[in-house]
Amino acid sequence: MHIFTASAFEKFVAHLCSCDQRWDSIRRIPYSTPGRWVQELDLSEMAPSSVELLSVDTHLTRLFPLLPSLMSLYLIPEMVFSNRALSSLQCKDGIGNLRSLKGLKVSVPADLAPVQLPFIASFDPISKLLWHCPRLEQLEILCTDTINSEPESVVDLDLLGFLRDEGKEESSLSLPPPLHLPHLRCLCLSAIPICPLLLTLLRTPLLALRHVMVTPYSDLHTAPQLEALLAVHGRSLISLTINTPRHPPILPTMGDVRPLALLGSCPQLQYLALDHPLPVLAHPAAQSNEPPQPHPLRVLTIPRPSARFLRELEVLLPRLPALTVVRARTVRWLRAGISRKALEAGVQGEMHEWRRRFARKGVRVVDGEWRDPV
Repeated sequence: MHIFTASAFEKFVAHLCSCDQRWDSIRRIPYSTPGRWVQELDLSEMAPSSVELLSVDTHLTRLFPLLPSLMSLYLIPEMVFSNRALSSLQCKDGIGNLRSLKGLKVSVPADLAPVQLPFIASFDPISKLLWHCPRLEQLEILCTDTINSEPESVVDLDLLGFLRDEGKEESSLSLPPPLHLPHLRCLCLSAIPICPLLLTLLRTPLLALRHVMVTPYSDLHTAPQLEALLAVHGRSLISLTINTPRHPPILPTMGDVRPLALLGSCPQLQYLALDHPLPVLAHPAAQSNEPPQPHPLRVLTIPRPSARFLRELEVLLPRLPALTVVRARTVRWLRAGISRKALEAGVQGEMHEWRRRFARKGVRVVDGEWRDPV
């Protein structure tokens, strides 16, 4: 079921509520129709006005108990749902069969965004909901743009140190309990700050996780979040996408950027997509007593080529024998008939330079449409 407008959604909920009121206890099936037939609900293209937000939230609260067979739910990414709507979804029959939950936008209070000690060892509303979804396979969580965490609390943060110190008697740290998501394959975190929700996900064993997409809240959050996330869940990943931070730095300073061990933390990674600002890739750490192991990365996507990233990538190429494609996502090859000078200027010249260098290694350089030059 794909609904595009708030008025259509209101009619849909009214029809299901009316049918449920006429359903009697004589029926062999306890759930009314057509509500029990709905297995997929997509509200992602709805754009309710500020006047309609409360009405939509109320309709969702009434709707969720009428959908016992719901397996896929795509919420409105621009809307933060109330605790009553989350509680209605959490307590509905069949919540344990939910397989896909996308567009879940959360609001982290400003006083909870910075990591402070001691943590409150309890579930937040989102964690309570996820605890009742053990068969979840796809999860997308977004955060509102109201966080104002102090830069100092982020730069000096050691998430992995927090997790290591949890069991020590002298530690004053009290972390939230882990979840049970053994079937989660795809995880998308958009602008989630370092907060108890993130720590809950870090402490949750995700043995089936294969695909991760991360949009850091700011450039200061990038290194702590990624290092902790990949150190805990990176061993089984085959696809990793890192988007531009919600609040990128105004003046990037390369001297302050520390390398990210993306390849070393993800030994099975086959697809890597990066965005601005391009991180500095650390060389995969080789075992002291063993020869360097090749990495299985096959496809690398970047926004556009740069001389700095070319030098770093050429150093890594001997460790990437399976690399076959480098894609420039925001660039298009110029059509045939353009002058030679135009092809050698600007981004096009950089693309052709990449193509000449990587051709020696058998690596294709394609544009955003996965095409070779004409």
